Amino acid sequence: MDGPLTPMRATKELGRSFVYAFEGLLYTMHTQRNMRFHVWFAILMLAFNVSFEIPFYEKALLLIVICLVPAFEIINTSIESQADFVGPEKHELIKRAKDTAAAAVLVVALAAMATGGYVLLPRFYNFFHNPSPGKITVVGLRLIMSLSVVGSIMFFWMLRSVKHIFLPSLILSSLAAGGTTSILCFLGHDPSTFVALGFLSVLELNAFARSEFEARIKKKWIRADLPFDVAGLKYIIPGILIGMVVGGLMVFFSPLQRYY
Repeated sequence: MDGPLTPMRATKELGRSFVYAFEGLLYTMHTQRNMRFHVWFAILMLAFNVSFEIPFYEKALLLIVICLVPAFEIINTSIESQADFVGPEKHELIKRAKDTAAAAVLVVALAAMATGGYVLLPRFYNFFHNPSPGKITVVGLRLIMSLSVVGSIMFFWMLRSVKHIFLPSLILSSLAAGGTTSILCFLGHDPSTFVALGFLSVLELNAFARSEFEARIKKKWIRADLPFDVAGLKYIIPGILIGMVVGGLMVFFSPLQRYY
């Protein structure tokens, strides 16, 4: 019989629930290619969300639909795992369960793309339709930083399989992702997206790094707390944080200050 629910025990159980949730997030990131694409797309859309002067309610709407896509992918993975647990043999009802769960992800993804189009495409049109020759506007600089955030992650994705530059490229990508995120969100005055972009960048870089660690030791995923599952975090998190500090200093102690 369980004892009384003391404050200490309640705190431990709450902490344990967060650990389990993070394990589930890591598992989905590491085993589902679509999840890594969804997170990459979320980083891109969130970065563009900061680039333009968008009303807060439109930003909130875009943030909601962006977050729904990976959330539904996690639910889809949960349903697939339960279906696989029933048995390896093929069954029409199991197939139907997996197909309909995947269809739910597709519907939400299409809704997110449509919402992003409604919010962002008119801003892109106005920006390119009315250029400012000879100078970089604050919106233009934010767009450059937005693409740099995504480009930093893509840089590591392309070079991760090169043996001798694996760790240097991981560290460099982490520094660049943190720095460009900091510059973008300081110039856009958006601390909420600053936190979200930093967290998603850590997840995406760690997923790419983890898959390379797994390929090298030829060991399949069993639990999210295995050493090679989080081995990249000891390089990524310090790199992201240092990059954020350097990016913030560049905004306030460089020519970028005039864009703030």
